Order: sequence, then C-alpha cells, then structure tokens
Amino acid sequence: MAAPDKPSHPLHGLALLVLLCLVEFTVGGGGFTADLIHRDSPPSPFHDPFATWSDRMHSAARRSVSRACRLSAGHCPMIRSELAYSGGEYYMKVSVGSPPMETLAIADTGSDLSWTQCEPCVKCYRQKLPIFNPRNSSTYKTVQCPTRLCKSLDGARCGGGGNTGRACKYNYTYGDGSFTSGDVAMETFGIGTLPGGTITVPRIAFGCGHNNGGIFPNAGSGIIGLGGGPFSMISQMEGFISGQFGYCLIPEFRNGTSKISFGKEAAVSGPGAVSTPLVSKTPNTYYYVNLEGLSVGKERLSCGNNSADSEAEESIKAVNMMVDSGTTLTFVPSQFFHNLKRAVADAIHLPRVPDPHGMLDLCYWSPGGEIDVPVVTLHFAGNADMALKEANTFAQFAEDLVCFTIMPTDSVPILGSLAQMEFKVGFDVRKRTVSFMATDCTAQ
Repeated sequence: MAAPDKPSHPLHGLALLVLLCLVEFTVGGGGFTADLIHRDSPPSPFHDPFATWSDRMHSAARRSVSRACRLSAGHCPMIRSELAYSGGEYYMKVSVGSPPMETLAIADTGSDLSWTQCEPCVKCYRQKLPIFNPRNSSTYKTVQCPTRLCKSLDGARCGGGGNTGRACKYNYTYGDGSFTSGDVAMETFGIGTLPGGTITVPRIAFGCGHNNGGIFPNAGSGIIGLGGGPFSMISQMEGFISGQFGYCLIPEFRNGTSKISFGKEAAVSGPGAVSTPLVSKTPNTYYYVNLEGLSVGKERLSCGNNSADSEAEESIKAVNMMVDSGTTLTFVPSQFFHNLKRAVADAIHLPRVPDPHGMLDLCYWSPGGEIDVPVVTLHFAGNADMALKEANTFAQFAEDLVCFTIMPTDSVPILGSLAQMEFKVGFDVRKRTVSFMATDCTAQ
C-alpha cells in the first residue's frame, strides 16, 4: 500500500456523480449539493442490467472485504473468498479547467489527493472520456518548489536537480498496485450545482497525472480526495463551505441518486439528530469516531465471550471506528461480534442457511426476502446513539436469502454505507464532529 514518498492508504472511498453547468461559487459558507450515483444503480455508467441482485450484493461484499483489508494495512478479516477490487461505490462527474472539460472521478473520503489523467501521457490507462490537456486551459498553473502547498502533500517532491523554480511532483502507489504520478498544479473545478448552474471553485490544487496505471475504471479518470488532510478538496474549500460536508444515501440499487452536500446544506439538525466528536489520528486523512458499545433491542452487550472479560471490556472503550461510505458492509471489533451475533440470532425465528459464497455466517431462508429483525444500536461517544433498522443490518443476497451485513474484525472497525443509508450524515471539520439523523433520503 505504500507510495515511494507517501504513507500507505487505500484506494477509492466515497465516489459521486455530479451534473454540471456553469456558475461562480461565492465565498461565505453558502450551501450546495451534488448527486451521488451508486456504481450498481441504473443511472450509473457501470450498471450491468444482466447482473442479478445476488451478483451485485456478493460483489459489493467482496469489495468491502478488499477495502477493509487495505484500510487495515493488510490485516484482513476472517474471509477465505477471493478479494475483489473495490473501485469505489459512488461516482462523481466534475469539470476541470477553463473552458471546462467534464470528467468522471472516484470521490474518496479515504484520500487527500485529487487527480486526473493529463496529456501528454508517459503512460495512461484507457479511458472513455477525453484526457485533460492542461495546455488548453487558461486557468492551469503548476505549483513550484519550495512552497508550503507542495510540502503539505505527502508523496510530493521537488523535481529536477534543485529546489528553487522547480515544479512540484507527486507519486502515489495504492494498495492494489495501481499508481499515479505527475505534476502538482492548480486549476478551476466544477463540483456541484445551484439553481443557476454549476459551482466552480478556482485555484484547487490537484495532481495532473502523466504516468498512471493499474485497475482504474475506464469510464472515468482519477479521484476526488475528500479526506481530512490539508491537501484534500474539503480542506482547500474549508473557507467556502465553513468546514461542513455530508451526504444522505438512498438504499442501494434504486433508480435514483443519493446526495452530497457542502456548506450550510450539510448541517444536520432537528429531532433525532446526534453528534459525536471526530477522533484525531495519524494520518489525518480518515474520519474516526469512538465506538463505546452496541445494543440489540434493549440488551446492552458486553465485550468478549463472557461478561467477566474485564480486559476486553476495558479495551473496547478506546475503539475508534472509521466512518466510510466506500465500504458497503460494517465491521465491528471481534470482541463485540460474538455476543452481537448471538443476540441477533436469538431474536430471529427463521431457518439458518449457509451463504453459498462462504462470506457471511449469519444467513436465513426467508420467502420474498422479508425478515423481522431487532434494532441494533451503535453507541458513540457523547451519548450519540445510532439505531440501525433492518435495511441497515440485513440485505437480500438471493431471492429467498437474507444475510447479516455486520462482520467481525481484529483491525480497523468500519461504519459502512449500508449502515448509513437513510441517515443524513454531516461532518464538521471546524467543530471536529460528525452528526447523524434518521432521514428519508429519497425525499432530499
């Protein structure tokens, strides 16, 4: 996972698809939104109309395990099936340059660097859309060395034989061996929409990739980095958006779009809204919260295999959970999972059946996919309780097969996208909080 000049990090988290026109974004914290299109939904360019529901769910599960493995620096959960390339769960269409050129990118809360393929190519992977040529843009400008901006990006270096007057270069290698390298530059980006047209943000630092390869989707080009580091799109727009962004995810595979919001539109407030502090960790790319416990129905669960496991009970108090919409499944600490699985199984009175793909170990035969399950509540620091309903914890993996979508991990716990669906989720990087509120996201 490690880059030559950058600490390791995973590829592809949150990805979005934005429909664009042209309007200048006004500084001052105003809000705007964009469409998020799930990779398997009908509006997505990656949608396979011949794939079955079972195919899509098992592919999503394999991508989750693969991404969790990368997030865990190779410490994979107890899964023996073949790992799959994650490729991003949501996709984003942005415009780059002046005049604007539209390009499809993976938007990733697990990455700080935004980049796109650029001419001239030393090596570029095949993409369906035209490759961005900076010579055709009046607003393109390379970042020089030595500058604070170049130093703020892990993996950046000064090119040539000296520092003064040399172009800032970057070099990233992702966990699956995919790579990108090129010039660090500044450009105008079209990112979201208002009734008058597209939001354009000038002078966004990004990577202009002249040497790129690996397993990138050919329908798009590069990544939009939405992580928490100083070089991310969120940090660069911090003054515009008052440090706020968030999303509301509709159930997977529906013929519709989820939404991502920036600025005031991302605020989460109202009955049922809860907030928990973001945990500061190194690297600061990822968004962590403190998970303090779990409940099934009204039963608060203990850690470990028995309530007397005081050492496990103590250790769980410090567990950090990553909030990541790029992972479909949710992963909880193994010391919680035993009692979680037992409590859920005790509450469901249906025949247990094995997952035919051997990935998930709590599956039921349920005609029509209907199942009555208990509410699973995640208890986060600050008395922030997140009550997960059936659609957040179980999914239909075949016509009459439903499976529990929470898995154990001995490494990084992850709050995945299924658990976040039908919640308005808002990050405030100024206040260092993340907020949740149960919401009908299809009405947003």
